Amino acid sequence: MTSPRSWFSLKSILGASALLVSACAAALAPAAEAKDKFVFAWPSAINSGVSNLTFGRALGFFDEENLDVEVIVLTGSGVIIPQLLAGTIHTAYASLEPLPISRQPGKPNFPLRFVYNYLPRTIWELAVLDESSIKTMGDLGGKTIGFVSLTSGNIAMTQAMAQASGVNWDTVQKIAVGSGVPAFEALRRKNVDAINLWDTMHVALEMAGTKIRRVPFPAGYDLLSSHGFPVTEELLKTKPDLIARFGRAMSKAAVACEANLEGCITSFWREYPSLKPTSGTDADNLKKEVTIMKPRIANLLAGRTDTNMGAFTDKEWDLLIGALKQGKLIEADAKIPLDTLFTNQLVPEYNRFSRSDVVAKAKAYK
Repeated sequence: MTSPRSWFSLKSILGASALLVSACAAALAPAAEAKDKFVFAWPSAINSGVSNLTFGRALGFFDEENLDVEVIVLTGSGVIIPQLLAGTIHTAYASLEPLPISRQPGKPNFPLRFVYNYLPRTIWELAVLDESSIKTMGDLGGKTIGFVSLTSGNIAMTQAMAQASGVNWDTVQKIAVGSGVPAFEALRRKNVDAINLWDTMHVALEMAGTKIRRVPFPAGYDLLSSHGFPVTEELLKTKPDLIARFGRAMSKAAVACEANLEGCITSFWREYPSLKPTSGTDADNLKKEVTIMKPRIANLLAGRTDTNMGAFTDKEWDLLIGALKQGKLIEADAKIPLDTLFTNQLVPEYNRFSRSDVVAKAKAYK
């Protein structure tokens, strides 16, 4: 029979041994894997347009991909492109036009390619007062259109659609009206016949009490991308998996926002509390923001299935290049190889997830 002293000594030895084993195991165990930094640029002041990203963060989609995503604000292609080339950012929410323009002889020929079609249906719309006689793009001859600025990239596509509808573009007057209240007032006061702004802006105009209509695009222009994610050729070559993981998380986030738009917006306010409305009730503000964001989420998922999130088509780039040529931003005889503008090589990775699982997780968010 073991004596009390012997038993105490035995326990002491076993305890010391256990501590030694634990210490050795801790020393030999690999350190917790650090997340990969990913810097994403947003081209304007932060707004609810990033709510799908905040929802993806709240639901753990970026954690699942071992990504630490930082969102920074960089305004305009003139700032975004140099930062991409310098490696300061990995990608950005960027319009498509600058890249094909850069491919012309004598132009910069930026070593970039679009790897993710973020908005497969353009956010740009042509809006008129409900009482307007303009019913189709073909009715724009001799009319006045208000644009954000006279250098806006969307003007070329609007010109192409109008010309495809038989309009002599030279008879159309173009005016810079900005966005928000100045643009709204220009339309209300009939200083312009139409405004060419974006989806959420037009909803805000309606919610301010102005009855408007969207002029439908001509056939063939209904699924036309306006923005995507460009990366450097070097990043695509050396770190395709990093890009794929970001794209997959963003795909999940878009699906999640559609499944629970209220939760999506709530996640935005939780991450950016200073941007949450301070007047009115939370319920009314949420209802208003849901109304504004619905068309944006619809544009994010237009034509999307469980296999083509992030994919481009040759047709939309052909239409874009044709529009830029009509707008004289690209020389008429310039040859722009499409495979230098975009790649779908990572699309299978962007779609490698269970939609039902994502939807269930989104709906459970409070």
